Amino acid sequence: MSTLPDGICKQLFACFIVSMPLLMAGSTLGWSSPMMEYTLRGTAPVLLTSDQESWMVTLIDVGNVLLSLPAGIMMDKIGRKMSVYLTVPITLAGWILILFARQPWHLYVARFLHGSAMAISLIVSPSYVGEMASISVRGSLALVVELTYASGLLLSYVVGWLADYETLAIVGAVIPVVTGLLMVFIPESPYYLMMVGEPEEAARSLRKLRNCNDEEFKEELEIVRLSVTEEKCKGQLTDLLHRDRAPLIIVLTLAALQMACGASVMEAYASSVLYGTGLSPNASAVIFGLFIVVACVPFALTVDKYGRRPLFMASCVGTTLCHVFIAALLSQDESGSVGVESTATLDGWLLLASVCGAEFFINIGLMPVLSVVQCEYFPSDTRGLANSAVVFTITFTSTIMLKIYQPVTDAYGKQANFIGYAVITFFGGLFCYFCVPETKGKSFLQIQTDFETYVWRNNKTRRRNYERI
Repeated sequence: MSTLPDGICKQLFACFIVSMPLLMAGSTLGWSSPMMEYTLRGTAPVLLTSDQESWMVTLIDVGNVLLSLPAGIMMDKIGRKMSVYLTVPITLAGWILILFARQPWHLYVARFLHGSAMAISLIVSPSYVGEMASISVRGSLALVVELTYASGLLLSYVVGWLADYETLAIVGAVIPVVTGLLMVFIPESPYYLMMVGEPEEAARSLRKLRNCNDEEFKEELEIVRLSVTEEKCKGQLTDLLHRDRAPLIIVLTLAALQMACGASVMEAYASSVLYGTGLSPNASAVIFGLFIVVACVPFALTVDKYGRRPLFMASCVGTTLCHVFIAALLSQDESGSVGVESTATLDGWLLLASVCGAEFFINIGLMPVLSVVQCEYFPSDTRGLANSAVVFTITFTSTIMLKIYQPVTDAYGKQANFIGYAVITFFGGLFCYFCVPETKGKSFLQIQTDFETYVWRNNKTRRRNYERI
């Protein structure tokens, strides 16, 4: 019998397996960075032009966007478990194509497949984790989602730095095989089973995930039942746009802010931004990956203790300050670079610290907490559609930010981009303070009721009035 409350060991094991597709997603996303190095050194079996490289990088986003809406619908049609399981053969097929690639189109198809699997992972896995977790640890268990994704990125960066093209592809192919074997041991989401009218199966699923007495179990099962709408959760787009309008606006704004704060640009253009620090592109990528992983620790320790809103606001404040420092350092040189030649200077190391600091602050709040609230804010019948909208918004915003970075740099210098990121993140912090409700310690049913009655707005109004008195 578990010594941890509410059978945390069972939940942790299940959430880790459910998050494995995000490890796959992170590894596929990170693969492009070492691939460009292989191409530059002439060690890749497929040599690409700059235009072909651009297509190779972009096609993962194409697959992500095109599958975002079908993935949300699919998780309500065939279930969370089967939807997540589909990422295994799709990802494996992509890695096999990469391993035996001899033409550019092989890589194009592989990247599209990986983008499709990534869309399913980003939409279904956070919902699956949120529906499995107890209220008291739902935020902390989102650490598993963030950590597996960051570990996938870091794995590709490190293996790509230390090994050759074929070894990286083989390591990538092993992950979906292991994931497919582990998926056998986890149950379907109790919320999904209740949603499709199988209360007995929902009870069995919940029992596998908990280690509590009968009274606590019946109480939580009743919460699951009440959280599911009386219409058997036949959620439609109109429900999302009307009944769930308030949470949808909040979550989509946070999703756009997540990419508009400069996260995707710093990762994609790390070698350009960090020119003059004396680091190779692969070394920069490894440092970025390490900071993302390290940021998971304060997130896990604070999200269920202090809440979601404080982390959002701390993330925005810290990121804004770091962007101001980056812009100031980049503006010291007319070309937008810090340092000389390839030798690291003091300013170069300050730039490295500021960029890594921004990455750290982004990944203690803006990145991981979104995956928590996007699951908490919506009832079971519209959760899939809402997650699809979130992934589409993230991908669309990321594409725009990546496309405008170079033209803005050419016209006004690199510092202009970071001034823009600082302004966006500052106003994002104000949005989090005034508009984002706190959901710490609340059941899905309580959160849905709060949105329906606007209790969160009334509570915040009373608190501000009290502060004035």
